[in-house]
Amino acid sequence: MPQRRTVLVVDDDPNILSAFDDFLRREHCDMIAATSAEEAVEKIRGSEIDLLITDIRLRHQSGVTLFMEAKAIRPRLPVIVITGYPDLISEKDLKAFGADYFFLKPLELNKLREAVRRCLRLNARSCRGLFRRSKRSVINRI
Repeated sequence: MPQRRTVLVVDDDPNILSAFDDFLRREHCDMIAATSAEEAVEKIRGSEIDLLITDIRLRHQSGVTLFMEAKAIRPRLPVIVITGYPDLISEKDLKAFGADYFFLKPLELNKLREAVRRCLRLNARSCRGLFRRSKRSVINRI
């Protein structure tokens, strides 16, 4: 049986965390939840994390700052960024900062599933450069 992977999901909305827990359980992953960037950094330092999924908009610190800190701690850690606020940062900037995937809420589960599987299957170096944005997110912005 394959080893279960651990995904750290950072969002300050408990409903989003619950939905991710259900989603990741179906993907045979263990989820660690964090509701703040500070809590997430502690978990990255103290746990074996295979993938970070973070919202951009968090209390006290942005998700972008969080994933940059995460990359400083674990440079090969794949990162998926989600947001309901597409005007906060550009896709180009996220890619430059090291995000592997970017999705707008509401999430398209099939595309998210594909991104999670790729990031978990490939090492972070292989996952980097696979930056994708949901086609639906483009439609939502128009």
